[in-house]
Amino acid sequence: MTANRSARIPGVDIARALAVLGMFAAHILDLGDLRWAEPETWGSVVNGHSAVTFAVLAGVSIALVTGGTAPLDAEQLVVARHQLLVRACCIFLLGGLLQMLGTPVLIILVMYSFLFVVSLPLLRVSPPTLFVAAGVVAVVMPFLVPLIHAALGAWGSPFNALTDILISGGYPGLIWAAYLLLGLGIGRLDLRSPTVARRLAGFGAGIAVASYSLSAALSGFDDGTHEPPSQFYAPSENPGEDFLWEWADLQAMLGAEPHSGTPFDVFGSAGISMLVIGLCLLLCRRPGRFSFPLRATGSMVLTVYSAHIVAIFVLCLFSERGRDGLYPWQGLLTWIVFVLVAVAFSTVWIARYGRGPVEGLISSIARRSSGSRRVPARSGV
Repeated sequence: MTANRSARIPGVDIARALAVLGMFAAHILDLGDLRWAEPETWGSVVNGHSAVTFAVLAGVSIALVTGGTAPLDAEQLVVARHQLLVRACCIFLLGGLLQMLGTPVLIILVMYSFLFVVSLPLLRVSPPTLFVAAGVVAVVMPFLVPLIHAALGAWGSPFNALTDILISGGYPGLIWAAYLLLGLGIGRLDLRSPTVARRLAGFGAGIAVASYSLSAALSGFDDGTHEPPSQFYAPSENPGEDFLWEWADLQAMLGAEPHSGTPFDVFGSAGISMLVIGLCLLLCRRPGRFSFPLRATGSMVLTVYSAHIVAIFVLCLFSERGRDGLYPWQGLLTWIVFVLVAVAFSTVWIARYGRGPVEGLISSIARRSSGSRRVPARSGV
């Protein structure tokens, strides 16, 4: 059975497509540091921000499949929570399998599955509360993460996997939960309204500019010799011992580098994601022939993301890193090929089957596990 295409929100699918194709660029291209004063470096905006947009859209998708502006009733929520938990397990397994390939790519799907679990008790929370909670997490968690890491590390190796997901991995779940909360709040808004889209874009741009400008203004207080506290973990040996804060570590919180996990990074990245989503909603208010390839790509991002990791694995298998640390296939041409293949395959597949293979399999497992009961959905996860 094909997916209900008419129920999907085109701008959300476009945003998903841009996020996953941006991650292609982050994984394939040799991108330097982003410097807003130098336009030639602006392509590096995909570093970190594409993954953040992917995470925010996870929250948007969860909100949409659980009623959007009209959350499900108590009985429907039981089914929805069950299916979301099953989806989380399937995505966790998929992420684990992709991680076992040993590519040089940080696999986001394990953390992505964690966000699904976090969302379970939040499905009836109002947007204002979710937005406030996202802000609190963005401010507080970067300071708490090193302390929690020290406490968990003191308990020994059985908790290593847990700390990798929540704290010390490339996508620390405790900090990235802010993006889920933001996405859940956005998904509870009327995303078909141009007013909502304009406000998302406007607020997003304002938050991003304010965050990065303030970080740049305060960066003189940081001597650049310390990592931000979200990366300043206790020693790997006896991690619960001798943990302490230094003033320089707090100064490092003023930075806003991608994946640094500082409050300025979280707010700035969240603002860019809001801007992207808002613009996509404004520019693609209705399904159209010309937008179909990107919408198709965005409707099957799990398939596209997984396929590109497998493709990178194959390329790495038959090549070696150069002295500069790069593989010979890393470059603009490879990224263009990846994009063209992904978009072309998605277009043909969705036109024929209506749902991506990975998405269809996970949806089928989730539905069958709940006795094939359906939950009203406005856009796919």
